[in-house]
Parts: sequence; structure tokens; C-alpha cells
Amino acid sequence: MRHAMILRQATRFGLILAVCVGLLPVLPKTHAAPQQMADASLRAETADRAYSELAAKNYTAAIRDFTEALAANPSNASWRKDLGFAYLAAGLPEAAVAEFAAVYSQHPDDFGVALQLGYLTQQLQRYADARKYFEEVARNAGPELSIPAQKALANLQASQFRDRRQKGYELLIQRRSDEAIQVFESVHNDDPSDVNVTLQLGYLYAGAGRPTEAGKMFTEAAKSTDPRIVAQAKAGLEEVHRETKLWFASIYAAPFYQSRFSNEINPVSAKIGLKPSWYFQPYIGLRFNRDVRSLAGTLPQIFSDNYAVVSLGVQGVIAHTGLVVYAEAGTAVNLIGARPSAASDYRVGAVWFRSWGTGLYASGNSDRSFSPTGSVYSDGGFYSRYHHNVIGNVQLREGINLPGARVLPVQLLAASNVVKDTNGNFYNNVIEVGPVLRIAPVRHLTSLSFEGQYLRGFYYTHDPTNPYHPRYGDFRIFLIWSKTF
Repeated sequence: MRHAMILRQATRFGLILAVCVGLLPVLPKTHAAPQQMADASLRAETADRAYSELAAKNYTAAIRDFTEALAANPSNASWRKDLGFAYLAAGLPEAAVAEFAAVYSQHPDDFGVALQLGYLTQQLQRYADARKYFEEVARNAGPELSIPAQKALANLQASQFRDRRQKGYELLIQRRSDEAIQVFESVHNDDPSDVNVTLQLGYLYAGAGRPTEAGKMFTEAAKSTDPRIVAQAKAGLEEVHRETKLWFASIYAAPFYQSRFSNEINPVSAKIGLKPSWYFQPYIGLRFNRDVRSLAGTLPQIFSDNYAVVSLGVQGVIAHTGLVVYAEAGTAVNLIGARPSAASDYRVGAVWFRSWGTGLYASGNSDRSFSPTGSVYSDGGFYSRYHHNVIGNVQLREGINLPGARVLPVQLLAASNVVKDTNGNFYNNVIEVGPVLRIAPVRHLTSLSFEGQYLRGFYYTHDPTNPYHPRYGDFRIFLIWSKTF
């Protein structure tokens, strides 16, 4: 009896032990489940707090909490996407791109994120990446996303085009012409319809001594429907044709009235020659000067040099500088009967001219606005006939184009003239300043202009032969005609 009772107790204890052993693997799991639920709840609370901070525009705290939530659950694409928007709102686009790119790598069918990546990488000037994202959305997404992507892609291409073109103009300002040519060539190849770039290439090729290519660009630009572009292109073509011709010719006539002496003076100069190169250009020259008051006789009155000179000369054009150097040998014929009636005339000198702003005849002149303009002209040389004198002359003009240029081009200028010689002649040592009014009487006859000048002058070298007061005022009216063939 007692033996049976012991057997029953042993059996019961064995069953209890077996149950306990069987429960051992289960106990950790039943303990882990509440812990996991607690961690998930904590992450959710952190994310909820991040959304509240995001709504309150507390972006720093929102970024911190989203980052903390993602550290425990890095695969939550929704939180990571919203972290990207938090970075974006905080002004941190690079960080935003990193988060959106992580989402898109996990979910390549999320084209909304891809579109956002396109906008952001364009903003960061990572144009290749932006193009890739826009193309993927435009190709694969539905109309609600593909249409904005297509527009963004078109805008990106236009923006890149504008940036490249602007880069070309910036290089021009920096005088980096060779690099500017490369940029404008690339832009022209991508969009040959941009006539402004075509015209600019024409100017650059001409300045670089590439007349054939310049002529092609000007010819293309001349087909434009814009009359301003057409006029500039035709002027460029004319200049290219002049530069590529084997001969050249020019004439300059500037008769003027001088109130100080009630005199009219009529200077004319012309030349025609050959142009085998920039630096060697032989020519025949003619210079003529005659005033209406100078008289010969026992009591001569000479108000200006009255002569006609025929000469042989050679000149060299220093490319891209505006400087021309020359040497001439000729004979001067006296036009008022004084002796000697003819004399040798040898000259060696240089002429330099540069202008800026808007010219008197420029097609860019506006009917409704003022525009700046200016120029400087200087010459200097040795003259055998003037007692082996060396004479230098500088003329500066600075002013504005007046409105109404399409009807009557008018410039109002401040002028200063400085003359200096080595022989100390009073008439060759002068400073003059005053206003100038310049008018183009015929809008399309660009070689003709009128000038009215009132100049206050000062002889700054003492010369006992000077019969005049050292200071003077003089009103002058010029009719100027110049032409290069």
C-alpha cells in the first residue's frame, strides 16, 4: 500500500518536472514580446513627437527625433522621407537629398521621391543627377507626375543653356576670348537658332583673325527676323570683307568754322593701298589743308598750314589694340603761293583709337533712354617739314546718347584736347576743354555727322612769338565725313 503511494507521488513529481522543463523555452519569448511592444511604442512616441515638432516648425528637434526613431527602425521609409522634408525645411538640401536617395534606393517605384530628388539636385547644380531623376519619372510615372517631370526637364535644359551662355559673356568680360569661343561654339551647336550667340561668335572669330568662320556666322545671323540683328550682322560682314580684301582705301574730311578767327578750314586726307598682311601695308596718301583767310605777300597772314601732300607710305596694324604705326615720304605743295612752293615731307608716327559705350549710329540706341558713350583718339609723330618737330595730340570724349536716337541720333559730350610738341611752338602746346554736341543728320548715312563745340583753351608754354592772350574761347562747327572701303 505504502509502495503504491510512493509510486503515485513519484509519477506526479515527474509530470510536474516535465511540464516545468517544457516551459523553459517559452518563458524568454513570453518575456521578449512585452519588451518588443514597449520598444515599438517608444519609437512611435518619438516619431509622433517629431511630427508635432515638424508641425510647430521646430525643425532641429524634429530632425533629432526622426533620427532617433530611425536608429531603432532604419527601414521605416515613411519616417525617413519625412526626415528628408524636415532637412529641406531647415535649409539643409544636401542632407535632404541623402535621405530621399536612401528611400528611393529601397523603393524605386516611389516616383514622387524621384521627382523631389530631381528638383533638389537641380537646385544644388548637380545637373546630371537632376536630368536622370526627371527622365526616370517622365518615362515611368503616371501623368500626374510624368507631366511635371517633362516640364522640369525642359526647364532644366533651358536653364543649363542660359548658364552656359552667361558663362560665355563672363569670359568675354574677363578678356578670355579663346575660352569664350569654345563656350559659345558649344551653345551654338546645341541651339543654332539663338541668333545673339551666332552674332557673338561672328565678332569673336573676326577678332581672333578667323574671317572665314566669322563670315559664316554673320551670314547666318543676317537671316534673322530681328532688324537689329540683321543690321549688326551686315555691318560685321562688311568689316570681314574689308579685312579679307587685298586692298584698302579710306577718306576723312572735316571742314570746320572757327569763330575765334572767323575762319573756315578744310582738311582732307585719303589713302589707298595693298594689304598683304596686318603688319605690312604699302599705300599712296594724299593730305590737303586750306583755310579761307590765310594770305601770302609782303605781310602774310597765316592761320593754318595750307598745303597738299602726296606721299608713299607703309603702315602696320597692331591687331586687337587699335594702334596703327606708319612711315611716309612725300612732297608738300604750298597752296597760297609762298616760297618754297614745294618741300619734302617725311613723317613717322602712330595713331590709336578706342571707343566704349553705345556709338552714335548703333542700332541698340533707344528712343526712350539715355546711354553712355565715349572715345579716345591720340596720335604722335615726327614731322620733317615742321622743323623736325615731334608733335603729340590726345582727344578724349565722354558723354551720353540722348533719347530719340531712332529718329535723330544725338550725343552730348564733354571734350578735352591736349597738344604737345618738342619745339615749344605755342599753337602746339594747348589744353582745351568744353562741351560738344554731335548729330547724325541722316540716320542711315553712318559716315556723316555734325559737331558743335565750344572750347576754352590755354597755351601752357611761353612763346614770345605768341600774339594772342594765353587763354581763349572758341566756337567751332564741324561737318565730318569718313569712309573706309
